[in-house]
Amino acid sequence: MKAKILIIDDSKTIRFQVRKILESEEENQFEILEAEDGVSALENVVRLEKDSLPDLILLDRNMPRMNGDEFIRIFKNDPTWKHIPVLFLTTHGEIEELVRGLTELQAEDYLGKPFNPSELMARVKSLLRVRFAEKETLSPVSYTHLRAHETRHELVCR
Repeated sequence: MKAKILIIDDSKTIRFQVRKILESEEENQFEILEAEDGVSALENVVRLEKDSLPDLILLDRNMPRMNGDEFIRIFKNDPTWKHIPVLFLTTHGEIEELVRGLTELQAEDYLGKPFNPSELMARVKSLLRVRFAEKETLSPVSYTHLRAHETRHELVCR
């Protein structure tokens, strides 16, 4: 299954660079979506079915129309979307902005521009591992399997 990644950045150059980094992965395990600002990203996400939502969002903070801070506030307040991890990709490199992005704005990770391609891939893979583990834990199939295992355990222990 390919992971869906939404890149939100007003710079075509950054979107192109990030796409190339993700596509250069040997297994090419990503389906990549793009948006040039928070407004167009929200418009796109709203139209998606729950099972078609992105697994990860790579988000710039400085954009026209709706910046990354406004986008993430809306995004993280939605019960369907709030579990999707967000990685800020930004020129805001000050420690205060990093702390604010991770705590107040609820981003899962933060990477300053310019970034190292290997570091970006490592962070993407790490966030996706956590995301897929959460999805598996929350899926009805896993719950049913767990209940069946508990029932078998109870029967064996009696």
